[in-house]
Amino acid sequence: MPIPHVPPALKARLLFWSVVVAVPLASFLSFSVQPLAGKLLLPVQGGAAPTWLGTMVYFQAALLAGYGWAAWLLRRPILTQVAATGGLCLIAMICSRLSAVAQSEWTGFGGVLLSLTRGTFPAMVLLFSVGPLMHGWLRRGGREVPYFLYAYSNAGGLAAVLLYPFLIERKVGLSDQTFLWYGLLCALVAIVGVAGLVVMRAEESDSGLAEDGAAESISPGRILAWIGLSALPCAAMLGATHHLTAEIGSSPIAWVGPFGAFLFSLLVIFSGVWQPRYTLVCLGWLAVSLTCFMMTKGVTNATVEGWSAFWLLSLSAAGSFFGNGLLHELRPAHRFAFFYLMQAAGGVLGGLFVSLVAPSLFLRPSEFLFLSSILLTLGVLRLLRQREVLPVVVILLVVLTPIMGVAWKQTKDGDNMSLSVRRLRNIYGCMLLEFRPGATILSNETTVHDSQMTGDAAARRHPTLYYSESSGVGRSIEELQKRRPSIRIAAVGLGAGTLAAYARPEDTVDFWDIDPKAIRVARDFFTYVPDALGQVHITQADGRKGLEASKDDYDLIVIDAFSGDAIPAHLMTREALAVYFRHLEKRQGILAIHTSNSYSTLFPIVGATAYESLRWSTLSVLTEISSTTPTRDWDADGRASQYLLLCRPNQLKDVASWVPAEEDGGRVKRTVMEDEPLPPGRAVIWTDDGHAALDALDLRRYLFGR
Repeated sequence: MPIPHVPPALKARLLFWSVVVAVPLASFLSFSVQPLAGKLLLPVQGGAAPTWLGTMVYFQAALLAGYGWAAWLLRRPILTQVAATGGLCLIAMICSRLSAVAQSEWTGFGGVLLSLTRGTFPAMVLLFSVGPLMHGWLRRGGREVPYFLYAYSNAGGLAAVLLYPFLIERKVGLSDQTFLWYGLLCALVAIVGVAGLVVMRAEESDSGLAEDGAAESISPGRILAWIGLSALPCAAMLGATHHLTAEIGSSPIAWVGPFGAFLFSLLVIFSGVWQPRYTLVCLGWLAVSLTCFMMTKGVTNATVEGWSAFWLLSLSAAGSFFGNGLLHELRPAHRFAFFYLMQAAGGVLGGLFVSLVAPSLFLRPSEFLFLSSILLTLGVLRLLRQREVLPVVVILLVVLTPIMGVAWKQTKDGDNMSLSVRRLRNIYGCMLLEFRPGATILSNETTVHDSQMTGDAAARRHPTLYYSESSGVGRSIEELQKRRPSIRIAAVGLGAGTLAAYARPEDTVDFWDIDPKAIRVARDFFTYVPDALGQVHITQADGRKGLEASKDDYDLIVIDAFSGDAIPAHLMTREALAVYFRHLEKRQGILAIHTSNSYSTLFPIVGATAYESLRWSTLSVLTEISSTTPTRDWDADGRASQYLLLCRPNQLKDVASWVPAEEDGGRVKRTVMEDEPLPPGRAVIWTDDGHAALDALDLRRYLFGR
């Protein structure tokens, strides 16, 4: 049946509005599916860091593939473009199986890539190719390159980045998110189909299409500049995100600030109002932000919070605006698809640098400062090229000299804080080992995790810090040992292996830790594991996955896989608790979750999840120890530890008696609270299908200290 005649003016309006709706919608779908896919993978893959890393690498590669497909397609006749796009739309609708991502049998970093490829690749190529492809369709007839569509595209991405952690993640379950995402994908396919029909029936001949590739010569140096200027802001944004994820965890909320600023900069810069002088203003903003971040955080081990978090976000935004401003100045007049492809290639290189190269080059997370300094140096060189001497002198004297001085002093002070320091780093994060007289201390550079007294053999056997005898876990182990001739302990999270100090000859302690670096540290630099009197087993695996595969029963399971305020949520869901409770059933055991942190409150969430779903009771035990004694609580004075103790309701009274409010004349004080069930609809329950970091994180307290 022939397509009815449509007036050219109506065709133009229909094409324009189809493009204006499709481009941001495609971007919204592509950026919202990333956290959705990552959360679907977590219960299957385990290990938040490698799962999110694999997800990020996959989507950057998919972006490159989508832009490559569009660049190739735009050089073909319009009939080929529309037919190929229609075929890809059909394949994407048939092959998009997000639910299959959560049922994959593949594991590890490669398993993440394979699972996402099988479930989403055709759809991602379509989503990422829509923007540049529709640039070409709208440009037919000799119009200028509609770079404003790139701003629209980033507006859609920014909307996804902001809405996901604050609204979508908190209000919509993963199964419903999957359904809605597929529904919007179908709507996008329909809009693309309309645009394709309109552009195919357009009266302009094929001579007006094209990128006019032959008309614009681009030097290799300009191509390298595109790639480099795309890689630097992207890598700096990822470096800033690393600081946030170290404190608040690998979750969508950690990406809002740096990634949101990055997308917002592209939105503003390519909107059509940007002027070169604005880029110079951003250079000053970059210099001030870098100076202030050095003064508040720099290369020290200080936690990124409050003012340091503010200046980190400011520096990330300034670097994004400055770097993308320089990129905007070098945009081509015609070859936009090739330009976008090189941008994607730069983004992939930046992501690979931060994810895989930087952990080998920098033993502490210094790549953010390094990359920000490179951007500032590029600005200085640009000013020198333009013979702007005064701004260069100001930057060198007022900014760079103090920065270098502060960096030198901070590094020198850090190296002198103990007799010996050793740093280790991989994709799971950083570790700092301090060898002090009489003690070895383990931290992640911002939070002390473990310590061991090294004065003599007897001192080395004492549990310390958060695992001391008067802590919630220490009292639980002591009471279980009084009542049972032998006990079996499962621990998710190894640290220094401190819990092994409690093992009697007849006891068994099984550790699971996904980080090979942590296992090496516990075996090579601490003696809790080799000196243990009982049997100690260490398995490299995600703790939840390890316990799912285990057939052993336990008297006590300890969950201690947190880093700072970083909460691996997949270890706290209803399904995860069910795994733990299954292993505790036969021995009538209890579950202890270490929740000591500054900005997150897990007590009501875990309590509600355990009671409403599985009818277990929860005690919150906050222990404050004022001093050490010759026999108890070594290296625990002045520190507070919090544990959640979960047990059956008939055990609650007995377990509560293990942790009295006060001991040793006030030397040990505890705040003990029992979780009380909330009315239906008010309790926050975490499941694999629905959980959000903002349910537990006090973002205002993290950013503003109140």
